[in-house]
Amino acid sequence: MNIDTTLTDDYAVLTLKGEFDTFHCPRFQEEIEDILERDLVFIILNMRMVKFINSTALGAIIKASKMCKADDGELVLSAPSPFVKDIVHKLGIDQMVPVFDDEEGAKKHIIKTLNAQAMAEGASVREEKVLIIFPDNTRNQQIGGKKALVGTMSSVDSERVRFLWSGEKLGISADQGKQLFYPGSELHLKFQVKMFKKGHFEVTAAVDDVEVASDDNLRITAAFKKIKPREREALAQFAADMDFLKRQIREQ
Repeated sequence: MNIDTTLTDDYAVLTLKGEFDTFHCPRFQEEIEDILERDLVFIILNMRMVKFINSTALGAIIKASKMCKADDGELVLSAPSPFVKDIVHKLGIDQMVPVFDDEEGAKKHIIKTLNAQAMAEGASVREEKVLIIFPDNTRNQQIGGKKALVGTMSSVDSERVRFLWSGEKLGISADQGKQLFYPGSELHLKFQVKMFKKGHFEVTAAVDDVEVASDDNLRITAAFKKIKPREREALAQFAADMDFLKRQIREQ
């Protein structure tokens, strides 16, 4: 089976071709994990050219669906071949994983879901993820090699970003984490502010402050060192817009 992957700012499309059986499940799982690590939690599986699928592969799809849901995303099937559509319906999998007749319908569903999340009461920058990359080998060795860590944003403006990070999955305590994010250390950050801009902001920042929050999370403040002027302006506008909205809500 071949897997062709297309990435957008908001979702990924996996086009599967051939026979999806037990042999191909590990590669499929790796592809899903790679996409989630990129902070894309909405995935479309285009199964128009899948001639055969077995029970293990169906289990892999259900597992992938649960992984997406755990990150507040969703996995959907599009354009299933007659064989896949029949199996999915008979086993009731379409009650757990949404199925669409074509890819366009799947995309519209995901975009509608994303818009609903953005407009939901209380939706804010606090739901966004921050990808963190250390530019030096010393800290990369401490986390097991060069990789992107994932934090959860607390606030952002034109000068700095604040985010929470936990080293629990890596077996890193809060005290050890403070050694990774020591004041003055440089970080490469990538994040979205979906309520304001569809694309990503990519900046270089320096750690200003680190403190231990609840549950051994670290609360990190990082000031921007290198940021495109238009991105700084966009974040300034976002911060001003949010301040205005908050004042209006308090005055109601």
